[in-house]
Amino acid sequence: MHTRMRVAIAAAAMVALASCAGQQVKTDYNPDVGFFRYHTFALVPKPANVSRQLLDERVRRAVENKLQSKGLNEVDRSSADLLVGYGVVDRKHTEVEETGYSGPWWHWRWGVPWPAGVDETVRTYDDGTVVVHLMDAKTHQVIWQGRSPDAIDLPVKNPGKSERQVDVAVSKILDRFPPKSHA
Repeated sequence: MHTRMRVAIAAAAMVALASCAGQQVKTDYNPDVGFFRYHTFALVPKPANVSRQLLDERVRRAVENKLQSKGLNEVDRSSADLLVGYGVVDRKHTEVEETGYSGPWWHWRWGVPWPAGVDETVRTYDDGTVVVHLMDAKTHQVIWQGRSPDAIDLPVKNPGKSERQVDVAVSKILDRFPPKSHA
């Protein structure tokens, strides 16, 4: 009987670890940027959404703490090197980016000539995706972005669990900043 219980406990632990390890983080950045020149940041929250205030505050704290642990100093927006946007996607969101076409052929699409072999990249953000965007404060260009899909259980039913999920997601995202090859 004790052997079965140990096996069950071990299996449950492996499932729990696998679910944490499986959380995929995706990042993108401008390879032409010298990330070494950024020393200060200012957080730029999205407009207040009363229903998500507590969740947004958790993400804000996690982003602030992680960036400070990397040696960046938080300053007022007017003197920051980086502007940091953050948030949680609370509904399914899809982005479609056309990346060119694969041939000289054309056909009619929506009443206009269109490349027949349009290549598209489709990105879908699911509920509970944590996103972080870093923008150069002078040029207002996004230089780095990261996301952790399906990182938070929504709607929030357990604030303590939600805070842990946010901390893990933000930590995994910002562990990839600055990019290793462009520190």
